Order: sequence, then structure tokens, then C-alpha cells
Amino acid sequence: MTKGNPIILKAFLCLAICCSAFSCSNQQTEKQKVLRHVVSFQFKEGLSEERKAQAIQDFLDLKNEIPEIKRFEGGEDISVEGLNQGFTHSFILTFESEADRDIYIPHPAHIRLAEKNKPLMSNLLVVDFWGEE
Repeated sequence: MTKGNPIILKAFLCLAICCSAFSCSNQQTEKQKVLRHVVSFQFKEGLSEERKAQAIQDFLDLKNEIPEIKRFEGGEDISVEGLNQGFTHSFILTFESEADRDIYIPHPAHIRLAEKNKPLMSNLLVVDFWGEE
């Protein structure tokens, strides 16, 4: 049995390691398309802070009831620009696909939330768009 050239073997090993590292780093930087579901609203005048807080908590709790929601973030408007057009709160729900969003919309937990809290709102806006993660 003949031995291979050690320099060529080392060069081949180095090349294999570099290609593997490059391939792994490319996989980590590739961005995944995700569906963002934006919900903005304004509470009706005269609601107590306690009732508003409960409505917001009810909304946030959907994350625990609907596994298709991959991420849920948002809160009260803090913009200094004065362009909120009356919307006081905004939330972004992230889904991996339209199919996941389509499970969320008629989900019994979402329907219960809407029936309970939509009457508390004087203004409601929902927008979906594709983003990356």
C-alpha cells in the first residue's frame, strides 16, 4: 500500500474544513420568510386601566393557546411623532406561513378573545405582510 502525499492530504483536509465552515455560515445567515400579522387598536373612552390591562393580557395569552403563533410582541404606543391616528396599542404576531395564520384566525381562542374584547375598542386595524427572520 502506498502512502499519499502528506501535503496534498493536508491541503485537501483544510479545503474540506473551510468548505464545511462556509456552508454552515451560509445556512445561518439565510433568512426565513415569515408572515407578520399586525393588530393596532384604540380603546373606547371611559374604560378603566384595569379593564384595558386585562384585555391586553387576554390578547397576549393567545400565544399560550395557539401554537402556530411563533412570536408575539407589542404594547402601548410611545411614538413622539404624533402620527398614530388615535391608535394606542400595536402588536405583531409572527407566523411561519399563511397556513399557520389561517389556523389562528378561526381558532376558538381567537374567536373568544374577539367576542370579549372587540366591543372595548373604538378603532381596530389589522395588516399582514411578509417579513424575514
